[in-house]
Amino acid sequence: MSRRLQQGLSLIELMVALLLSGLLLLGLVEIFSASRASYQMAQGLARTQESSRFAIDALQRDARMSGHFGCVSDQAHFYAGNGMFGELFLSDRSNYTTVPAAREALRFDYSVRGYEARNTGPADTVSLIADPVVGSAADWVPAVQNDFFNSLDPRPIRGSDLLVLRVLSPESAEVIGFTTGNPATIRVNPGQTQWGSLTRAVATPGLFGIADCRSVVLFQASAVADVSGAKVLTVRTTGVNQIAFDGSDTFASGQARLYRADSYLYYIGLKKNAVDFTGKAIPTLYRARFDAAPGTDTIAVASEEIVEGVENMQLLFAQDMVTDPTQPPTGVIDAVRTAANLLPASDSSGGWQRVGGMQVGLLIRSTDPASAQQRTAATRSLGTQLTLPDDQRYRTVYETSIALRNRLYGN
Repeated sequence: MSRRLQQGLSLIELMVALLLSGLLLLGLVEIFSASRASYQMAQGLARTQESSRFAIDALQRDARMSGHFGCVSDQAHFYAGNGMFGELFLSDRSNYTTVPAAREALRFDYSVRGYEARNTGPADTVSLIADPVVGSAADWVPAVQNDFFNSLDPRPIRGSDLLVLRVLSPESAEVIGFTTGNPATIRVNPGQTQWGSLTRAVATPGLFGIADCRSVVLFQASAVADVSGAKVLTVRTTGVNQIAFDGSDTFASGQARLYRADSYLYYIGLKKNAVDFTGKAIPTLYRARFDAAPGTDTIAVASEEIVEGVENMQLLFAQDMVTDPTQPPTGVIDAVRTAANLLPASDSSGGWQRVGGMQVGLLIRSTDPASAQQRTAATRSLGTQLTLPDDQRYRTVYETSIALRNRLYGN
């Protein structure tokens, strides 16, 4: 009886099987790699969109308040004549430059003010390939006042514009009593006027404004106390106040309201005590708030992180067709300029009082690699060309136009 020997695979058959298995495995790897890259790209896109919405919403909310100084805008107060807009931070009521240099944050005659990063105009090219560098006060036009700049923590990086906003808060409280002199007193009924709304954003605010439809005066409270069921603010020529309320300060009964005086600076800085996956500092959009607690003579600065991953900010400002501050504005915007090219001069408060709108361009990157390829087309932010690094992050520029509704004079 014969047995038939069992036969195995030949060498050729084995090689064919290995080849087919390898091709199948390679296809699976390619599918996985493409799916992973698509997922990373989608994640990068989603993160930048979320960051842009949050950043632009914060900027729009504060910028639209620009010019708010009671029931009429600062522009109307200034044009109404001398004495309609007052600051006790001055040593000379008629000279708004008499605020000490160390208290630049108290220049409330600038409701909105920008600082143009040098060589970043619409016709310039800004390289973002190298690591971001912390700037100095002279890196912006006009140059930033040194004490104002050095008080920031973290400090701004080069190549991005700065935006200053100074306004009276949207919340207010009815004034039920006011006396001038040194000290002066302002009496507010907390039960009827929502005094608590003035302390939600700042637990112990010290900077305030009292305004009606005719006048507005900015000041620091020397003390805030509860007296006979009312809030009483005492105002003396101490702390950051250089002058006192006098007989020229009068407010209509039933119209006078008390506001918190807010001073902000938006800028790009490097996130503190944090690095990205490559070990480098993370560029972040910050908002610095300036305040002086009641009775103190020091400007306190608190920088809060708005959103990380914002690499660059470009700003343009829209001016009324009449830029002469001695002439009434028309409400017609006919030019968009950088902070360095504003008319009649970049350091003129009168020129900034004619700004009725602004444009914002933000370059935002994904927090993690997104398998993004280097772009061949030029990336621009409000006309400024940006040279981007090839690090596989997803990047895009988000632009928006903001109407400063309190400055739309005559509309």
